[in-house]
Amino acid sequence: MAKDSEHVKLKLDNLIIFKEDYEYVIPLSDISVIVLEGQQTTITTRLLAAITEYNISLVICDHTHSPCGIYHALNGHSRASKMLQSQINWNEELKGIVWKKIVSFKIENQIDLLCHLEQEIAAIDKLINYKKELLDYDTSNREGHAAKVYFNTMFGKNFTRGDEDSPINAGLNYGYAILRAYIARLVVGYGLQPMVGIFHKSEYNQFNLVDDLIEPFRPFIDGWVFLNMKESEFITYEHRRELLSLINLRANYMGANYTLGVIMEKFVISFVNLMKTAELTNFANPIISSFEGVKK
Repeated sequence: MAKDSEHVKLKLDNLIIFKEDYEYVIPLSDISVIVLEGQQTTITTRLLAAITEYNISLVICDHTHSPCGIYHALNGHSRASKMLQSQINWNEELKGIVWKKIVSFKIENQIDLLCHLEQEIAAIDKLINYKKELLDYDTSNREGHAAKVYFNTMFGKNFTRGDEDSPINAGLNYGYAILRAYIARLVVGYGLQPMVGIFHKSEYNQFNLVDDLIEPFRPFIDGWVFLNMKESEFITYEHRRELLSLINLRANYMGANYTLGVIMEKFVISFVNLMKTAELTNFANPIISSFEGVKK
């Protein structure tokens, strides 16, 4: 994470950070996401080119330290054109089934998190019913109904996601942006076109598919923010640094223990295979209550 009055450049496939009187050297092969927060930070075009070669996502923040842009490889796969044609031809019925499954995963993780945090039983029961009522493409918007109950239970009846002055929303938005950048690099790396989604289809959104695939992972951020920022008056540098580090914490997934970053990669791989084979068996949900980031 680079802050004010810093210069970052490339040297022998390493990221070089000049900060005050120090020089930090990090191999690009060890990096998945870079966050630039400083308004005075400079970066070389050689480094930008290398970032795309190594399929690293670069997140740019504004003067409030809020992520406002993502830079990533335009084409990270040798068969990207073939994959794009495949995406365009994805079966509509299958997309509806897969979106229902993704929403099911998200609500399941919300339920698991509320149970783990010992929240209201009545709210948990409502989410369980919403999950049972899911339809293909979630045409009855159970996701939206579940989100309202879930967030009001977690952060209070007066909480709204649209409150720009809320430190909770600042934490959620920052964490979601990091996950979004990470999934974007995976989507591109496996040859998918991020703007072609299965549910999200906005002509103004370059990350429709990313916004589809991120949904089951949002509660991982929610749980950390609940435990670490619920009483905070503002989001701090330490909060942002720890949110960035969540992708390195571990959780259980398909019977094994991995970092969140590895789980997201396996999730994207299983999604690619699912859209090829229409086989749902290996499309699985990570277990959020096992996540190191929500340990009480």
